[in-house]
Amino acid sequence: MKKTLHMIFMLNFSILSMVIALASPLVPNETSLEFQQLIGKLPAGTTHLLDIAYVPITQRGSKPDSVQKLDLYVPSGKGPFPLVFWIHGGGWHSGGKRESGIHLALKFLPKGFALASVNYRLSADAPFPAQIQDCNAALSYIRKHADSYRIAPQRVGVFGHSAGAHLAALMACAGDSHRFSIEGEPSSRVQAAVFWAIPADLDRVRGKWPMASMMFNDEKAPLWEFFPNKRYDQAFARMASPASYVHADIPPIAMVHGQRDELVPADQAVAFANALKKAGVRLQLRIDPDRGHDVMNAQSIDDSIVFFTTILKSH
Repeated sequence: MKKTLHMIFMLNFSILSMVIALASPLVPNETSLEFQQLIGKLPAGTTHLLDIAYVPITQRGSKPDSVQKLDLYVPSGKGPFPLVFWIHGGGWHSGGKRESGIHLALKFLPKGFALASVNYRLSADAPFPAQIQDCNAALSYIRKHADSYRIAPQRVGVFGHSAGAHLAALMACAGDSHRFSIEGEPSSRVQAAVFWAIPADLDRVRGKWPMASMMFNDEKAPLWEFFPNKRYDQAFARMASPASYVHADIPPIAMVHGQRDELVPADQAVAFANALKKAGVRLQLRIDPDRGHDVMNAQSIDDSIVFFTTILKSH
């Protein structure tokens, strides 16, 4: 009898533990000492608003960062401040807003920018175009509340690394078309954009992807969760590619790519830059001869601050 009661107790305890675990917030711990130390390094008077839900109903994803929430950092003062909108990378299937967001805020806020760092549904929970739809929804949300947040809604720059650069490019190239956003919502058009290590063309042929590249990954690779049928589809790849939306009215762009990038070939950036220049888009391209895929470094950040200052603070 005692043994039976013990087993029932342990079973109930296990169920209770699972319930508690499921009820716990699946977000990085903003009360951690490391994060609080970084917050403490922000300029005096900074407003930091964490885990803002930018859609009416958010759904918990299979990973902590697969959620429709953003962090917003705003300098002290009346404003309105130009906004830089950061999109993290991670192959559309991983990564998160918190760590990269606070480090970038430490760089941008002293220069008079507000910074938003966005999470979006990851591909394991929703295939493309969920990711760009979420980014557009997040920017629309900020624009709706621009006065409250002291944001200048028509002085917005978007930037991202890798998969984040791909999404940033879609915002820059298709943001005023409502192709990936809801009609009637505030525009997701941006006024400047920076792309680091961008996969600009997902078409294997048109994008000239080498056989050894990620576009020819094993069929079980997380990359394929990006595609609705979890396998490569050329028509879908073209629809999802910034290279398919090149036109003359794209805002000014700056790009950085590593010559030694083995994940996304530098030719991706070169071909995209050439197409943009041909369309008459104002563009800067720097190919770093000594870097691989990780071009998110001090020089790139400093260059982006100068670029966004030139575009977003000139009026």
